[in-house]
Amino acid sequence: MGLLSCCSKTCPILVSLLAIGLGALLSGHLRKWGLFSFLDGFEPGGKASLKGIAPAMHDGVAWGFTVDELPDLSNEVIVVTGANVGLGYWTAHHLAAKNATVVAACRSQAKCQEAANRIKESTGNQIETGILDLASFASIRAFAAEVSHAHGSLNSLVLNAGVMMCPFSKTVEGLEMQVGTNHFGHALLTKLLLPRLEVAASAFGVATVSVVTSSAHFSSYPEGILSSIDAMNDEAAYSTAKAYGQSKLANVLFAQELAERVKEKGILVNSAHPGAVHTELGRHIEAMLRKYSTFLAEKLKFINTLVWDPKDAALTQLFLSVGPSLRAQKISGKYYHPIARETRPDSHAFNASLQKHLWSLTESFIEAHP
Repeated sequence: MGLLSCCSKTCPILVSLLAIGLGALLSGHLRKWGLFSFLDGFEPGGKASLKGIAPAMHDGVAWGFTVDELPDLSNEVIVVTGANVGLGYWTAHHLAAKNATVVAACRSQAKCQEAANRIKESTGNQIETGILDLASFASIRAFAAEVSHAHGSLNSLVLNAGVMMCPFSKTVEGLEMQVGTNHFGHALLTKLLLPRLEVAASAFGVATVSVVTSSAHFSSYPEGILSSIDAMNDEAAYSTAKAYGQSKLANVLFAQELAERVKEKGILVNSAHPGAVHTELGRHIEAMLRKYSTFLAEKLKFINTLVWDPKDAALTQLFLSVGPSLRAQKISGKYYHPIARETRPDSHAFNASLQKHLWSLTESFIEAHP
């Protein structure tokens, strides 16, 4: 909040700098000067947080995966969480276009059905829908039971849904909302659907779990993951940005630990930062900016025209889900940036003790809330 307050007080300076920056951007000078290429490879403090974050950063670099590389998926069942909008919608759309049996999981049945109708109109293929609230273990268990009853096997699970930088609140089970939804909710869902993934891996030779994280994981709390549920739930110490970063670091650590635990079963697990994407996820950021500066909030709308379109940004998580080369090479336990480029995650991701602690903490909380 202090930073935003400072920004509002220095608005005249920001106006001038932004005008200069936008002028240089729109004139093409920044590209000519090689700034975007430089930033794509720039790793401040050894952190590759800027790699592919926007289309301009990807200028002159071949995409690691394209729509044309999507295989026919006629015999595959794939669950996508948060599939009614943004990245989730386009993930489901691309999969349906390739004849996959897509199960779209959303909090709202009406929004989910609306998305399903649009996908059918565009692709000619109907997708299935299901109610899933990741902030409620009861909802997660009900959804997993429905999927397991309807489908004997599951070829891929795309953990796409999430919340970002929201005001402090808690899930039904009493977890801080961001880590509770983004990590604990998806961890439980994966645990419940793992038997169906194992069936598919046995039958097809491979199954996948695609975990959508963020470069925000580079900016978690100093210790990476707070040591206890009580620490995570401490409202007095809550930081919207740090808590989001923690939840996204948890995604990376979860993917790596799960990859290790299921590697002998033919299940591949990887995580991906989709880049800065124009989706509804940033609504809380816009609200905070508007509170301090209408000017900055309005400029955010312009910035949205410079970031990834979700139709393209979805390609990285699609690569982790159904990419032929990833499946053939049995790539697992890796972290990717746009578009489908393997990248080195934050140093906390190499802390084996932290990774094991998070897994244990998660399992203990899930077991305590049957």
